[in-house]
Amino acid sequence: MKKITALIMLVLFNWINSQETIGLIYDDINLEKSEGYTLIKPTSDNRVLLINNCGELVNQWTISSDNARNVYLLENGNLLVSSGLEATILDWDNNVVWSIEYQATFGWRIHHDIEPLPNGNFLVLVRDSRTDVEMFAEGMDTSYSNPTFVIERIIEIEPVGTDTANIAWEWKMIDHIVQDFDNTKPNFGVVADNPQLYNINYDNGNGSNPIHANAIDYNPILDQIAVSSRHLSEVFILDHSTTTAEAATNSGGIYGKGGDFLWRWGNPEAYDRGTAVDRKLGRQHDIKWITDGPNQGKLSVFNNDGYGSDMTISSIHIIDQNDTNGVYSMDAGIFLPDDYFWSWDGTIMNEVMHAGAQCGLQMLPNGNALINESDIGRISEITSSGDIVWVYRIPVGNNTNFDQFAEPTGNGSFRAHRYPVDYPGFNGVTFNNVGILEDVNNLSDDCANRLSINDVAVKDLSVYPNPTKGILNFNSDMPLEHIEIYNITGKLVMTQSNTNTIDLEPLAKGMYMVKISLSNSTNVIKVIKE
Repeated sequence: MKKITALIMLVLFNWINSQETIGLIYDDINLEKSEGYTLIKPTSDNRVLLINNCGELVNQWTISSDNARNVYLLENGNLLVSSGLEATILDWDNNVVWSIEYQATFGWRIHHDIEPLPNGNFLVLVRDSRTDVEMFAEGMDTSYSNPTFVIERIIEIEPVGTDTANIAWEWKMIDHIVQDFDNTKPNFGVVADNPQLYNINYDNGNGSNPIHANAIDYNPILDQIAVSSRHLSEVFILDHSTTTAEAATNSGGIYGKGGDFLWRWGNPEAYDRGTAVDRKLGRQHDIKWITDGPNQGKLSVFNNDGYGSDMTISSIHIIDQNDTNGVYSMDAGIFLPDDYFWSWDGTIMNEVMHAGAQCGLQMLPNGNALINESDIGRISEITSSGDIVWVYRIPVGNNTNFDQFAEPTGNGSFRAHRYPVDYPGFNGVTFNNVGILEDVNNLSDDCANRLSINDVAVKDLSVYPNPTKGILNFNSDMPLEHIEIYNITGKLVMTQSNTNTIDLEPLAKGMYMVKISLSNSTNVIKVIKE
C-alpha cells in the first residue's frame, strides 16, 4: 500500500510540476476564443509585446523607459506610447516618428490613462492642483484641512512635426462644480438638483485627491468621452463636441450642456441621491464603450471592489446606459440604469479574481471578455457564461525573460488590448513571429501545431475538393485514424475516426484547419468551406 501511495504521489507531483506557470497556461480548444493579437506593456519592462493566441511574439517594440504604461496600436500601424513624462509614436519597425516631453512642451505631466482619437490627436488626464484658499473661495467647506485640493483636467494633444505638439481642446472640472456650504460664494445650489456638476464637499475619505481619474475612453459616433473616477466610485460622460470655451460653461456642443456631466453612474451618493448601500462601483478601472459584438454601444468596466463594496473579490460588468443617441435618462433624479446589464466574478486557474488597483476589461467581438489582472500579469478570456477559455501569464518583467515553472515578478500590465486580425493597423505589415518568450511551453507548442499553416509538412496527403461545399475527401490508401477540424480561433468543432471522407455541411462558411493523424504522423491542412 505504501508503494502504491508513493507512486501516486510521484505521479501527482510530476503532473503538478508539468503545468505551465507562465506564457500560455490554459487553452480550451472546445470553446471559441476571439481571433486576434494581444498588445501588452509590462510595467517594469521597456518592451511592448504583441502576441498571438498561442502565446507567440509576433512583434516587439523597445522604448526608452520602462515607466510607460499606456500603449495603443493605431490604425496606421504605428504604436502610441506614453508615460507620465513623455509621449512617443513608433512605427511598426520600432523607429521613432514623433516624441515630446510633456513638462518641456506644456509645463505639466500627465497621469494614468490616455486615449487616441480618429483625427490623430490623443486625450490625456492631467491633475489640476488648487490651493485650499482657492477652493474656499469657491465654497468648499472651511473645515477642509489640507493645503491643496487636486481635481482633473482633460487635454487633447495634437502631434506636430516630429517633436512638438499643440493643445487642441481642454476641459476642467473646476468649471463644473456645485456646493451647498456657503450661499455667499459661487456655485451655491442644491446638490441633489444638480447631478450634472461635481459636489466639491462630497467626502469619500480620500483627502486632497478626491477624484483620482484612472481611465479615459472616446466614442467617435457620439463624440463623447467616458472617464472613470476611482475615488468617487463612479464613471461619467462628457461632450467632446464643444469648443474649449464652451467646455468651460454649461451650454454649447451637440448636446447643449457644455462641459457638464451628460451622465454619471456608480455612486448616486456623490450627488446626494443615495447612500453607501446604493453604490455599484468601487475603485473601478478601464471604463470604455464596447465597439463591436453583441453588446456594442454599452459600457464595460473592471470593478476592483466587487459589486461596489466587496473588498475580497473583484467583478466585471457591462452597463447599459440607456441612452438615445447620446442623451441619457434619469429616474427620480438618479441616472439610469438601476443595475448592471451583465456581471461576473469568480476564479481563474483556482484563484479568485481580485485586485485592489489597476486591471482592465475588454468585451470582444464574439461576446467573450478579456480580463487583465495587473498585479499578477494574468490575461484571461472567458465566455459570457463564465467559462474560462484562455489564460496567459506575462513571462517577462524587469527586462528579463523568465523560465517556465518560475514565479514571475514585475510582469504586471496596466492594460491589455486584443486587436482583431482584420484591424487596419495590420494592413501591409510583416509579423515577426519569433516564438514564445519563455524557454518552453507545451501548450504553445500544441497550439502552434494546430493552427500553423506555413510550418506544417503535409507530405503527399491532400484533400479534395478544396474549397468545398460540404464533402471533403482524403487521398489516403487507408482509413485515417483520427481527424480533427478546428475553426480559425482554434476551437475544435468536429472529429471523425477511421474514415477517408468527412462532411463539413454542418459548419459555417469560412477557413478551417484539418488535423490528420495517420501512422504516428500528424499533418495539418487548411480547408475553405464555401
